[in-house]
Amino acid sequence: MLVDLSHNPLPLHFPWLMLPDHHCHHHHHHHCAHDGTEVYENQQLKCFFSLYTNQTHCLELPEAFEKTVCGSSSGWLILRDETTSSVILLNPLNRAQIALPELSSSPFYDQDPSRVLHKAVLSSDPSRCPFDYKVLAVFGEKRRLICYKARDKTWTMLHDAGNNYEDIILFNGEELLAATDIGKLVSCDLDDDGWFSPSVNEIAPPFTFKGGKVYLVGIGGELVMLIRFVQDNPRYGHETYDFEAYRYEQFESEWEAINGLGEWTIFVGKNHTTAIKAQDFKGLIKPNRIYFTEDSLDMEDSLMVGHDSGIFSMEEGKFEALGCDLSGFMYVWPRAVWFMPNMA
Repeated sequence: MLVDLSHNPLPLHFPWLMLPDHHCHHHHHHHCAHDGTEVYENQQLKCFFSLYTNQTHCLELPEAFEKTVCGSSSGWLILRDETTSSVILLNPLNRAQIALPELSSSPFYDQDPSRVLHKAVLSSDPSRCPFDYKVLAVFGEKRRLICYKARDKTWTMLHDAGNNYEDIILFNGEELLAATDIGKLVSCDLDDDGWFSPSVNEIAPPFTFKGGKVYLVGIGGELVMLIRFVQDNPRYGHETYDFEAYRYEQFESEWEAINGLGEWTIFVGKNHTTAIKAQDFKGLIKPNRIYFTEDSLDMEDSLMVGHDSGIFSMEEGKFEALGCDLSGFMYVWPRAVWFMPNMA
């Protein structure tokens, strides 16, 4: 069912799932919009599935059409135009947008064969700190860290950070942390320009060599690392088959395995990884679960990739489907992404 937002005030602090642009032609997937084609072929509209109402809500957002979602952070979407190297911040609720410098304005851009912006997060809400926000991102074939600071003319590479970054978060509202595919943890101080680039300090050495995708998340003031294990799937390219969680013990400077998330639920994907207390949502989301969406960037498999989403129970080790059935999307692009309106 489609709901006109203007007549229906939603609980805006709740996670929404921004759906892909292209809907398939099978109208029997009733979990999403009933009148599928009409909605999805309208290039002005972006549809969001609300876990709160269990319905699909559409917003007029022509600015987002056919752009790659590189992040969802502090109430903004971070979007990349694939035909150019331009990056914009877009607030889908009021359509405010901020154009960032084109990636091609930076010397590292031309030297990179892939030029992919894998993931980006904001240090703060630009509408509140228009002259003081920063963007930290994972870029390129070697998955290096780059940053943009408000009012700069270009992006800067964090040369000292090394390669193979998987996730970045703003921890406890103040510290930008990044983790590599083998669990090396670094803190990035983008205000300290050092000699050539912002300073990067290694907090914890690599510790996981199992493969899998690494995420960082703050849970009640503690730092947790999730590892998402993926295997080949003949129909959809690949699928997630397990998650593990580790808590960072600051005093021992090491990671300790934890077998549950307690009352917390974590949302992972292209979004800034976020934990929320399930009890705050009146049973609409379940505790001790991970709600995940596809966030690979295997564009060459794009007809198949994009379906790897669902809900994982840490307690039972089992998977269930999200309320909105993404199998109805033949061509899942841009990736579905969690969006948290920033109403705090």
